[in-house]
Order: sequence, then structure tokens, then C-alpha cells
Amino acid sequence: MSYLRRIITPSLISRVLKQEIIQRPIHCCVYRHVNITSKLVDLYSNKTNYNAVRWKSKKRQYDSDDEEIELEDDSSLSKDSKVVKFSTTSMRTDVVLKSALSVSRNKVEQMFYESKIRVNGKKILKKSASVKVGDEVDVIKMVSPKNPDHIYVSRVEILDVTAKEESIQVTARRFKHLLIENYENDPIKTSEEV
Repeated sequence: MSYLRRIITPSLISRVLKQEIIQRPIHCCVYRHVNITSKLVDLYSNKTNYNAVRWKSKKRQYDSDDEEIELEDDSSLSKDSKVVKFSTTSMRTDVVLKSALSVSRNKVEQMFYESKIRVNGKKILKKSASVKVGDEVDVIKMVSPKNPDHIYVSRVEILDVTAKEESIQVTARRFKHLLIENYENDPIKTSEEV
């Protein structure tokens, strides 16, 4: 009786009969008058099944109805411009330029000290001057080599400002390389190095 219990116990089957189970056909194995069917063999086999699971994001999906901006009717939208959205903590000119043009704050500071930043065509006296919706912030790049009455600028137009809990969502149109007429008030001179 105890001998029969030892044979039938699963640990003994897996330990003692492992070699014979592998060598014989799966459908039936015989060991000292004990029949083992394929169902029992499947229980103690070392087969591992893998199931591919795709992990889906639990983040909130973007709802286009919440923040839709009508830009299709705008005639000034060209292939040279790009509408960018970014979050910022303040509406200072240097912070907005840093985020919109993707340049470092040190470069924006250097451009300010060289008097290359204009808001609505006027030089700014402080780099912390605030901008609002509708403002055009220009960074002067150079005087046009073909026509000294024109200059190349990087322009950021503030389209929309939305207050969030801890930040401000700004939507702006960015022109990285735009040719405009020289400013009427305080124009850039051709002899100046820009």
C-alpha cells in the first residue's frame, strides 16, 4: 500500500519517471503496472505558454473638441510658419521666446542686450516685459543682402493664452525666417552688424 502511494504521488512521478516519460510516446506510459495517461503527463510537463499582452495607456485621450482653434480661415498662415503650443509659468518676453523658438534663456538674454528683440515693432526696455494676445515679438537676424530696406527676423505671434492650475498654456505662430520691411520707428541701419 505504501509502495503504491509512493508511486502515485506527483513528486515521485515527476522525479522518477521523467526520463521514461520523455522517451516513450506521450499518449500512454507504463511503469511497474501503473498507467499514466497523456492528461497526467500534461500536468507535469515543463511546457511554458506565453501570451502576448498589449499594455494600453491609461492616460486621458486628447479631445479635439476641447481645444480647437480655427486657423483654416487665416490668410497669413503659410508653409513658413508653424503653430506651436507650450506651457509656461509667466508671460515674460524672454520666457515666451525661449519656449516658442526653442532657444536657451542665455541666448535670449544675449539678444536682448544686443537690442535685437522688438515687441510690435518697438524695442523693449526690459526683458521681463509682458506680452499679451495679439502681440508680435520679433528677433532681428540680419539685414537683407539684396535690399537694405528689408530685414530677416524670427517672429512669434501670440494667438491664444489659456490659464491652467499651475501654468499658462500659450498658442503661438512661429516664423523662423521671415523677410519684413525695416521698422519705421528706430530702423536697423545697414552699417550695423546684426
